[in-house]
Amino acid sequence: MSDLLAEVVATGSAAEREALYKQINTLEETGDDITHKLYLGLDRVYFTPLNRKDIYALASAIDDVADYVHEAAGRMQLYHIETFIPAIREIADYVKRSCSELQKLIFSLAKMEDSEAMLASCRLIKQYENQSDQVYYHALADLFAHETDPIRLIKHRDILFSLETSANKCKAVTDAIEIIVINSL
Repeated sequence: MSDLLAEVVATGSAAEREALYKQINTLEETGDDITHKLYLGLDRVYFTPLNRKDIYALASAIDDVADYVHEAAGRMQLYHIETFIPAIREIADYVKRSCSELQKLIFSLAKMEDSEAMLASCRLIKQYENQSDQVYYHALADLFAHETDPIRLIKHRDILFSLETSANKCKAVTDAIEIIVINSL
């Protein structure tokens, strides 16, 4: 979903964006289904490869990332944004990078071979979140200082908020993964 979101903010074609929005919607629904099935499955399994509470926390955190990526895309579509301010593109890129790193981390949970590398990936995602914070705060300050159209200001502020929350939720996933890694040492 984060890859598609980065494509949305990179394309100038409204038709291409509509197709990307539909794909994001489909993936969000699929993710909700997977999360629901995971919760139901955990209730039926006696022995789990990881602590049951940690699995719930991780699944919930991942679902939150998907929800906010979906929300950001939904706002872009709903508000009919044609031109994205640079900060929106920057934060979308940080979210994309964070999600790419999260994907690697989640695959590495199966083996738990290199806990130091996993913790380093968590730190990298936290750096991305800190960098997106800075972009977010500066973008808000710039919007309030220079944007004369209040409707445009509100639209961009809302989208920036959803994107920044997506980055924050990526950090929350790393918190869940760090607990799993530390408990496995």
